[in-house]
Amino acid sequence: MTTTSVAPSDGEGAASAGGGPAPPTAAASSSRQAKQTVWLRFTIWLSLSVLVGLAPTITEYLHDRQTAGAPAFTFWEWCSEADLYPMAMSLVIASVGEALMQLMKKASASLVLVTVNNLVIMVFAAILSSSSDDANKIKEVVGQQSLIAFLVAVAGSGLCTWMCAKAAAAEETAQ
Repeated sequence: MTTTSVAPSDGEGAASAGGGPAPPTAAASSSRQAKQTVWLRFTIWLSLSVLVGLAPTITEYLHDRQTAGAPAFTFWEWCSEADLYPMAMSLVIASVGEALMQLMKKASASLVLVTVNNLVIMVFAAILSSSSDDANKIKEVVGQQSLIAFLVAVAGSGLCTWMCAKAAAAEETAQ
């Protein structure tokens, strides 16, 4: 009894001389390395920009939980005390700078769109932050608005960082 097998014409699935799976090609290895670089860059952005930026707020919250007589804030009051507007603006400014550096190398309509979106977020955060320290502020409203601005800034900045990392990895792979 004889069997026949059909191998793809591009050589994919071909066995090596030892009978095992074919060794990865240089293109597959390069692609895998590019993906790892993108994920590494995104993880570094997330940890250094977002988590380290929120560290003072988180430590203050944890400190207040351990201190007798500390004021009991609702979630929205806590958000209003967290200085999320300046954090949102710093994330956006960093991503706009990164996008401009990438755009000087190669134009991308989607990156321009994300950058313009981030600039709009920054303008709104700058306008709204001026009233966040007002004596007559409504803490719940400030907390809601600042959290929304922060989350939108994280999303926009993260998307921009991801796009720039992918573009840089594609350039490196092409070389």
